[in-house]
Amino acid sequence: MLMQAVQSISVLEGEAILERRLMPTVHLPHLDPFMRVEHFFIEHGGFPNQPHHGFEGLFYLFSGELHHDDSLGNHEDIYAGGVELFNTGHGLLHAEMVESKAHGLRIWFDLPEHMKHSKPTYQKFDAEDIPLDATPNVIVRTVVGKGSPVETQVKAQVIDITMGAKSVYMWNAPEGVKGFVYVAVGQIRINGKEVNTSEAMIFSAEATLPMITHTGARVIVCCGEPNGGDIEVPTSYAT
Repeated sequence: MLMQAVQSISVLEGEAILERRLMPTVHLPHLDPFMRVEHFFIEHGGFPNQPHHGFEGLFYLFSGELHHDDSLGNHEDIYAGGVELFNTGHGLLHAEMVESKAHGLRIWFDLPEHMKHSKPTYQKFDAEDIPLDATPNVIVRTVVGKGSPVETQVKAQVIDITMGAKSVYMWNAPEGVKGFVYVAVGQIRINGKEVNTSEAMIFSAEATLPMITHTGARVIVCCGEPNGGDIEVPTSYAT
């Protein structure tokens, strides 16, 4: 098992969007099948009309409200705890805008070559659609994975773990995946290695990841089966 600590990079988009960008950066251009991962904080405005193709995009809202419009005719509001998933396929024009604040995560999955020219699709899920497993000190939301209605074209898992103070959570990565553990809030230790807020631990191959926190933390675990193809990395990204 390979493990590598990575620091996200602070990026300001426009005047009102602050992002903690895990990838693409000069340090981590991508991690097949992940081509873009950003922890965003939107004060107002949002992401206006963008033409995209060849990937699957997921927005997961921690708080606030996000409004989606696209060239398929979808007009949807996503609220805290909700998810939207769209396959850009051969081409999709979409926008994610807010009237006030929104805080969450966006993930782009590179599509397998045979799906890059597929028909675009859009799906929306409310917070109550996302499976939740709670113990006295740990809450686990399965955003993508077993039991979740959010089914990505790429075989992937996205798990949101809220850990109380002085808690432990053990997560087992499937065989043949690549992924990362991102700390959105707080601090954890994995196999004796410290991971702080806005940092991630990259892993590959089958892994057992014991997470320990003394102060409490919110952790996002993402993994997926690599496609093995070339990933088109954006030419402009933060250094």
